[in-house]
Amino acid sequence: MPAMSTSPKPLLQRQTVTAMVAEYIAAKIIGGDYPGGHQIRQEAIAAELGVSRIPVREALLQLEAEGLVVIRTHRGAVVSDLSADDAIDLFDARLLLEPFLVKKAIARMSNQDIANAERALQDYEAAIARGDPKELSRLNWAFHTALLDPSMRPRSMAVLQTLYSSADRYLRLQIEPLKAQTKALQEHRDIFEAYRLRDAVETSRLLKKHVADAAEEIVSQLKRGEAAG
Repeated sequence: MPAMSTSPKPLLQRQTVTAMVAEYIAAKIIGGDYPGGHQIRQEAIAAELGVSRIPVREALLQLEAEGLVVIRTHRGAVVSDLSADDAIDLFDARLLLEPFLVKKAIARMSNQDIANAERALQDYEAAIARGDPKELSRLNWAFHTALLDPSMRPRSMAVLQTLYSSADRYLRLQIEPLKAQTKALQEHRDIFEAYRLRDAVETSRLLKKHVADAAEEIVSQLKRGEAAG
């Protein structure tokens, strides 16, 4: 029997390194360490992480596809600026996808799926008590993802995960104040209750309102800033 080829292994290793580098840079952008307009130097990232420039370059191409960076001639990769127009684009896409997917999810979900969503909600509640905005952001997406996973629409979920990554910086404008966190928590509870009852119409309505309200607040804040600038 001929020996199995081991040629894919280096490619898989490189993909793993690229994913790690992309996650590192994205965390810096989302956390505000790399603000809009910040030039990302490949050499510095490579040296900091102890990798070659190849996975850094590949990671930046991936982040450009997600809208977090812009690659410009003669300047390299630059962190994209927050703008009202971009926020509208992101949230409009979420408003199309999430209500649709939650209806599909409710049509297929099991009791275990409901338990998974409830556990994600409890984790989100605990994060608010701890007051950790980075953890809160991650668990916010975990709750939304738990609601939608039973839809069994992997391509749509992949698109949505990209939107979540891009929207995270915008939600930091809205989610950190305690008032916004308290409002989001109550909305999550209301959404889960309708979800638990398998009420697809009400869950979809509440989820759409939840996303639309956040979008309205964020876009208004950005427009005020743009007008002032």
